[in-house]
Amino acid sequence: MNDPLSRIIATELQARPEQVDSAIRLLDEGNTVPFIARYRKEVTGGLDDTQLRQLETRLGYLRELEDRRQTILKSIDEQGKLTEQLAGAINATLSKTELEDLYLPYKPKRRTRGQIAIEAGLEPLADTLWQDPQQQPEQLAERYVDADKGVADVKAALDGARYILMERFAEDAALLAKVRDYLWKNAHLVSKVVEGKEDEGAKFRDYFDHHEPISQVPSHRALAMFRGRNEGVLQLALNADPQFERSAARKPGGADHHQSPQSAPEQRSGRRLAQGGGQLDLAHQGVAAPGNRADGHGARARGR
Repeated sequence: MNDPLSRIIATELQARPEQVDSAIRLLDEGNTVPFIARYRKEVTGGLDDTQLRQLETRLGYLRELEDRRQTILKSIDEQGKLTEQLAGAINATLSKTELEDLYLPYKPKRRTRGQIAIEAGLEPLADTLWQDPQQQPEQLAERYVDADKGVADVKAALDGARYILMERFAEDAALLAKVRDYLWKNAHLVSKVVEGKEDEGAKFRDYFDHHEPISQVPSHRALAMFRGRNEGVLQLALNADPQFERSAARKPGGADHHQSPQSAPEQRSGRRLAQGGGQLDLAHQGVAAPGNRADGHGARARGR
């Protein structure tokens, strides 16, 4: 019954599947880790307390993952959108985060600004701007101005194209994984005091003007900042790349020399679309930023 999970956990713990099977059976019978470690060593083949705790934690994670996997497969299948390739990717992942990323395009959602823009006929504009970064956004957008469809002017057309692209990228599991990894390697967790809360939140004074690389924030410090945020004293954010921002401030046009999760054509297209009358910095401020900000905080608090 536990065979697939046993093999996964055994590999991670560098133990034999039979040892893991026995430990899982004992845990499922209601035995505690200290009891098993002390009195059932002969059953588990000598798994120690540390290994058993890791096993218990991992087992819970994988079981929750499997339950969620089946729910997601059923949901997508009922929509008639479950392809063999998608099912393979969903069944292969051992990460809850990746699983949710794969589900995102198929997750029931409220009517979004991107969907409204598609209904207004702006998807071809978004596709053209993305596929050919040499195009002039304003000239292209003129063809899509249609007051009857709610596209009053060129700016409205370009805004709609942006919404379509941003939602498309936010549902791209591969891109989300790259962005998440990029943030983990480059982002700083920034904490600022809420104006007027200095006296009330004095116990959080160490974090009134604080920043450090997200990958280096210890769990106790992250949790303290979360408490300050929850009490309305601190504002938290991720600065995606402080070096990029300083460089951009010094250089005309904000030329970027740091590697981002995007390819060069994607960056050019994003900048050109931004020049069309709005703000869309796909590499550092755009797609899925709220979700990745929360993921970054949460991952660090859990010790990742």
